[in-house]
Amino acid sequence: MNNFIIATQLSLDHDIASFMNKLLNNFGSFLTPILKFITILGNFGTIFIILSLLFLLFTKTRKAGIIALIALLIGVITVSITKIAVSRDRPFFDTNSDFYSWWLQAGAVKESSYSFPSGHTTAATEFGVALFISKNKKYSWLFLFIPLIMGFTRIYFIVHYFTDVCGGLIIGTISATISYFIAKNLLKIKLLNKAYYLPSIIDIFSKKEKEQI
Repeated sequence: MNNFIIATQLSLDHDIASFMNKLLNNFGSFLTPILKFITILGNFGTIFIILSLLFLLFTKTRKAGIIALIALLIGVITVSITKIAVSRDRPFFDTNSDFYSWWLQAGAVKESSYSFPSGHTTAATEFGVALFISKNKKYSWLFLFIPLIMGFTRIYFIVHYFTDVCGGLIIGTISATISYFIAKNLLKIKLLNKAYYLPSIIDIFSKKEKEQI
């Protein structure tokens, strides 16, 4: 049974990477620059950390910022431990494999850490799900495309297997969900609750302008 599951997983990883290579060959001149920009944005989760911190400055986005930051912290710890525990090599490490030749064709994006799970996808999922669950808007589901697009880029450049990205999606979703409940309980603390309802940076500047008038 275990051998069947592993064989199915390897076959799926190979087939999806092969499909990505076909996309590269047919639409690479258009796709590659865009996807490379997106995947670079996700390095170390920096863009998601910066955006989450900026969200704290505004009352309407503060909840999303808190959930995202806690989720990103949970994710960093979980991904670091999981990568070491699983110790899965990157797809392109085997120079005799199809993955290696596809990786070269895709631009040979360098990655040195272990492959499972995808850290980029995990961070993007935590951020996207944090926005999704903190907003009760009609179109909040659109935020879920953030991790899907990020995961797509990681497979496109053959720096991750499809199953690495699936792992990132699962860990990111769980981290954001846990973060939501942590944030909910933290805001029951009187001091933190007061801080949460502090005026936004826009309100502060608007007040100053009115006082000057």
